[in-house]
Amino acid sequence: MSSLRGTKLVLALLFLIGVVALLAWGFMASKSEQITERHGTETPNQAAAMNGLPTVTVSPEAQAQSGILVKPLVATRYQTEVTAYGTVMEMQPLIDFRTRYAAALSEIQTARATAMASKAEYERSSSLYANNQNVSLKAMQVAQAAFITDQAKIGSATLNVNDIQASARQQFGEPLTHWIFSPGSRQFQSLLTRQKVLLRITLPLSEHLIAPATIHLTAYNHQRVPATLLSPSPQSDPVLQGRSFFYCADSPFAAGTRIVAYLPESNQLMHGTFIPSGAIVWFGGQPWAYVQLDKDHFARRAVPQQSPSEGGFFVSEVFKPGEAVVVNGAQLLLSEEFSAQIKTGEESGDDD
Repeated sequence: MSSLRGTKLVLALLFLIGVVALLAWGFMASKSEQITERHGTETPNQAAAMNGLPTVTVSPEAQAQSGILVKPLVATRYQTEVTAYGTVMEMQPLIDFRTRYAAALSEIQTARATAMASKAEYERSSSLYANNQNVSLKAMQVAQAAFITDQAKIGSATLNVNDIQASARQQFGEPLTHWIFSPGSRQFQSLLTRQKVLLRITLPLSEHLIAPATIHLTAYNHQRVPATLLSPSPQSDPVLQGRSFFYCADSPFAAGTRIVAYLPESNQLMHGTFIPSGAIVWFGGQPWAYVQLDKDHFARRAVPQQSPSEGGFFVSEVFKPGEAVVVNGAQLLLSEEFSAQIKTGEESGDDD
């Protein structure tokens, strides 16, 4: 009887172990199925790093749907340049000179009119005094003194006008001074209406350069704009050391803006390639471009900023002619890269 009870107890224990094992197998199979299902439905766009470069994977189908286009880089040559710096000039000092000049001219006109009247009075008194002394000597002398005083005022007002002109030349040079004081000057009017801006560009001391007739400028990481030489500046920039020149540009840069200028240097040419602006994405204050590694992989590379050009950047390193860069849809790739990184981080947290 005791043996029969022992046998039943063993069988019950074995049955219980089998049930527990079956439940454990079912749980693990279910977990594996969930993981398989999640990876099976995962988006084909992924972010990773290849050879130390941020890389994003986008299927050819997704590229076509998003309008992502690539274009091979072409070998080109680039004239070497010297970098200079400058400032967009304030117009108020020029306006003040013009106002003072107009007031000084008005003083001359007033002094001349007064002198003409006092001269006539003096001549009348002098004539009357000479003819039988119809006026007193004292009255004639008073009229003479008034005339002499008014003549002196003409001289003083004229000297003031000359001083204002000389002071303007000391600060701005002859061409600008001519613009300031010429009535109806169209050049000066274009500066007042901000159709043009005036810049003082300072050439580096270490470079033996002749100021070019045309240079190119950038500010705020914008594309280049041309500027035309006006004249040498009699004064240098208080911050920068070097020979300064005035240039005019058709660009709405704000007064006081610090400008980077690019001056062509001799006939030296650099060899490299050109990254168009359509390929540029900005991240962390740095321009980047996506290079296609194969049919569905794109690597993000930093674009050197030392040679910005009209419509993009000239580069002599990092990028090579023949490499395919994304010229349309680069911003979409940047967004996809970071959204994929975020998703990967969230899934890693779920697995933990």
